[in-house]
Amino acid sequence: MKRIITLLIALLVLAGCNAQTNETKQGRIISLMPSNTEILYALGMEDEMIGVSTVDDYPKSVKKLEQFDAMKLNYEALLKAKPTMIIAHESMKSQEKVLKRLSDKGIKVVTVKSAQNFDEMYASIDQIGQAVKKEKEADKLEVKIKKEIDDVVNTYSKKLSGKKVLIEVSPAPEIYTGGKDTMFDDMIHKLGSVNVFHDIKGWQPVNSEAIIKRNPDVIIAISDMTDKAYRESVEKRGGFSNVNAVKQGAIYTIEADYISRPSPRIAKGLKELAETIDEAK
Repeated sequence: MKRIITLLIALLVLAGCNAQTNETKQGRIISLMPSNTEILYALGMEDEMIGVSTVDDYPKSVKKLEQFDAMKLNYEALLKAKPTMIIAHESMKSQEKVLKRLSDKGIKVVTVKSAQNFDEMYASIDQIGQAVKKEKEADKLEVKIKKEIDDVVNTYSKKLSGKKVLIEVSPAPEIYTGGKDTMFDDMIHKLGSVNVFHDIKGWQPVNSEAIIKRNPDVIIAISDMTDKAYRESVEKRGGFSNVNAVKQGAIYTIEADYISRPSPRIAKGLKELAETIDEAK
């Protein structure tokens, strides 16, 4: 009899564990912004992910999930996927009606605020962590990211102090850059360098005359061009021959994902930016 009771207890414990596992794995999450997707994966939610946006590419396994155009949501397709939660983004204002209809169907819709600096990125991690009941994991993730960022800052900030930097989000003929209230500005500032367009707000177009006047020591493009091709294109711009970056050959390209996404990989982006600025002597 004692052996039978012990066996029954073991079976009940096992059943409880299985029920708990099923409870924690019952979510069906669709993420409609790459940075949010990366946060969800870093929080251990990969088993509950069923869909992502058409521009999601990290981690590689997201390519196996159903894809949705975040800026042109298909209500029927989303409903058919039977999500329990949709992680949307503040930038998707044009899709509010579709998201409202989905919410009215009982689907939890979480709209994550746009992160334009490190503190806002941590707030996004907190918001997503609370939504998926992974608050402790979110706290640990933030500690990890902060440690990685501090390591980069401690390594490079003295060497890069005072260097004037221009980051072109799109190169000529229509040059866009980021001023205050952008992640690029916060990253440059953390490294001890100077964003030559810190005085403008948000993402704005700038002209060649303004760039020449501000005379950056380093020019970096978020582009898939090679450094050589980009350098040659900048050198051909009228009046740029006296710009410090051109005289020193300090013209580079950098991969967009690390530096532009407020995600757990941001420290890698900060390091890549630091290494790029440090190349300019």
